[in-house]
Order: sequence, then C-alpha cells, then structure tokens
Amino acid sequence: MTIHSHNGPIRIGDFCALNEESRTRLGFVTKNGLGEATEGLVMALRGANAKESIIDIKERLEALKPTLPKGITVVPFYDRSELTQKAVDTVSEALLEAVVLVILLLLLFLGDVRAAISVAVILPLSLSIAFIMMRYFGITANLMSLGGLAIAVGMLVDSAVVVVENTFAKLGEADQKLPKLHLVYRATKEVSVSVFSGLLIIAVVFLPLLTLEGLEGKLFAPVAMTIVFALLGSLILSLTVIPVVSSLLLKTVPHSETRLDRFFAQLYAPILNFALTRTKTLFFAAIAFLVISFSLFGLVGKTFMPTLDEGDLILIVEPMPSISLEASKDLNLAIQKELLSTIPEIKTIVARTGTDELGLDPMTLNQTDTFLILKPKEQWKAKNKEEIMKNIMIVLKPFTGISFSFTQPIDMRISEMLTGTRGDLAVKIFGTDIDTLNKLSEEVGTILEGI
Repeated sequence: MTIHSHNGPIRIGDFCALNEESRTRLGFVTKNGLGEATEGLVMALRGANAKESIIDIKERLEALKPTLPKGITVVPFYDRSELTQKAVDTVSEALLEAVVLVILLLLLFLGDVRAAISVAVILPLSLSIAFIMMRYFGITANLMSLGGLAIAVGMLVDSAVVVVENTFAKLGEADQKLPKLHLVYRATKEVSVSVFSGLLIIAVVFLPLLTLEGLEGKLFAPVAMTIVFALLGSLILSLTVIPVVSSLLLKTVPHSETRLDRFFAQLYAPILNFALTRTKTLFFAAIAFLVISFSLFGLVGKTFMPTLDEGDLILIVEPMPSISLEASKDLNLAIQKELLSTIPEIKTIVARTGTDELGLDPMTLNQTDTFLILKPKEQWKAKNKEEIMKNIMIVLKPFTGISFSFTQPIDMRISEMLTGTRGDLAVKIFGTDIDTLNKLSEEVGTILEGI
C-alpha cells in the first residue's frame, strides 16, 4: 500500500512493522469436551425440499470420505430429517385415524353399510384431488399442508351425506314406477344448491389465511390451500361420482329409522320444543354468552405457535462480556465434560462460540450455543425433557457468574426472526445513558427473577 506525498511515496513499511499473520479469531467450535472442531453449515436454497436436500448431502458426504486426509472425519451432529419425518408421520397417522373414525361414525348413524360405503368413497377421492392440486401449485406434503387435510376430513363427507341421505329416502318411497337412475338424479338435484352453498361458505372462511404475509403466510397459506382443494374435490365428487355410486349400491327398499336415530330424536324433541316456546329467553342468553366469550378471550394466554418438541436442546451459555477467547474455550470444555459425565441422556455435545469467519451468525466471545444431542427416549433415565433440564441446571450450579438458558434449534431461529432475541420473552430498554440502562436492566432482571 502506497501513500503519495509531495516528497514522493510513503510506504507503510517506512513507519511500522508488517508481518503476515492469520486473521483475528472471533469464535471457535468445541465438541464433547475433547477440544476444538470445525463446523460446517449447510443451507438449503429457497424453495428446496428439506428432506431431499438432506438425503443428497449425506450421499455427497459418503462420496467425500475416501478423499479426506488421514485422521479427518466428517460427522453430522444435527440433522433435521428425523424430526421432519417424525412430524409428517404423526400428522399422517392422525389423518388416517380421522378417516377411519369418520367411516365408523357414518356406519353408526346411517345404519346401512351400503349407504356408509357410498359416502366413504368421497374421502380417498377428495384427498387424491387435493394431492394433485398440491403438486400442481408446488405445495409439498409437509406438517402444515397435511394438518390442513386432517382438519378437512370431517367436512369432506358433509355434502356426500346430504346427497346419499336424500337418495336413500327417495329410493325408499312407495312410488317405484320411476327408474332408479331417475330417482337418484332427482334426489341429487334437490340438494345440489344446498350442497354447493354449504361448501362454498366453509371454503370462504379459510380464504383470509391466503392474505397473510411474511412468516404467518408461509405457515398458514398451505393449510388454507389444502383445505380449499379438498373441499373443491368434495363438491365435484358429491354431485358427480357419489350419485353414480349410490345408484349402484343403494337398494330401492323402504327407509326405516335406526334405534340410534329414534334415541336422538326423542332426546332432541323436548329440547327443540323448549327452544321454540322461549325464543326471547334463548336469544338474550345467546347474546350474553357471546359477550362473556369475548371477555374471556382477553384472559386466555396467547402465543404465536405451540412449542414443538424437537427432540434436542440448545444450552445458551453467557459468561462475563470481558472473557477472552482461551478462557471461553476452557469454560466450554469444562461444562461439556461435566455434562457428559453426569447427564446420561446426552449423546453428543457441540458448542459454537462467537462469530464464524463468514459472519453468518454474529455473536460475541461470551455467547455460546451448546447443542445437546439427546439419546432416544427409550434410553432416558429421566421422565421427560423438563427433568433433564432441571438436572443440567443442578450440574451447572457450581459455574458461578454465568447465565444459562434453554431453547431448541428451530425454536431459537423462530424467536430470532420474530423478536431479534433467542428466547420467547425479551425486555428491551432503549436510551442514550449507559449507566441508566445498566441500572434499569438490573432492576428489570431482579423483578423477573421473582416471578
């Protein structure tokens, strides 16, 4: 580097010593209390399928192993594929259970196997249409989209029940001079407007979710879209396929009420009579309940999203801001050794302190994200994760002058996006006087500790 002057160039070497050195280290990674390691972070491109990306990465890592220097290994320590698959499997099971439950209830209340089958046909066909449209619009079968289908299962049979019930009644009437197909056509036509308007009203309720933007839109738009897709399929099938299936399965025999129908009719008749004779009383009672419900809504706890048990934990370690790099490293290694020797539920510990060389996740040397990879629950001695965290805090008690807190990998990222902090709750104090800010922060901390 040359600086020009009137008397010629002035070189930096003319007034100071120059040496080639490595850049100042702003962070490090430690593992299992054994020493330093190198962490690699793989980030999927926007719109990429997370599961497919992880499979591809693992294949590439296997192909890379023979080319690594002797003594160097690449070991993934945090992998979201298992959590993703477990979450999708859970929702898929709930979806299947909902389908089975709906079919059983149809059989119970319709009182006729053929009628129940005629209605149940709509479930797999509607879901198939929903999956086809999901593929067309680029929506993957993820936690939110499958959750939307699970919500919609009960609504999918509504229109088919109306069509089949009316067809069942028409076929059971005394006049059997008309052809069977004509009776089915007439029964379907009678309820077609009601079926269309009913499903349209339900679908419209979910459309406002499509107007959400940002993180909310990313989360809830797939829910609304899959529900609307399934309802659209249900509407089309109820007015086309279900009448055909009914004409093939239902018999032209007199329709009789089941014992369950008579039981509920006897139970409902006095309630209906009471309601019709005391209309004003019920009207004002409904208004009162509405007002009470709005009042109670303000007292109900609210959160952006329910907490998902991700399986693993992150222990956030924060010593004094003045700590040096070496002291921070020694502290983290000591904590890891103590945890691995005392907490049997922990499988692997990887701690990331400070800022990486690319500055993707800036932190100071007194900030450490400690990934606690837990063993399968079958190998736990503790009853639950809360007990594990309690035991960890007992182990960490001798480490004075350090603050500890717990979170989860995905939960931490969501909190950072929403609030700019790594916890669900944060208190931010703004001002220009550092002494006043420190004093207020200590007062707030004291108050919060007493809650």
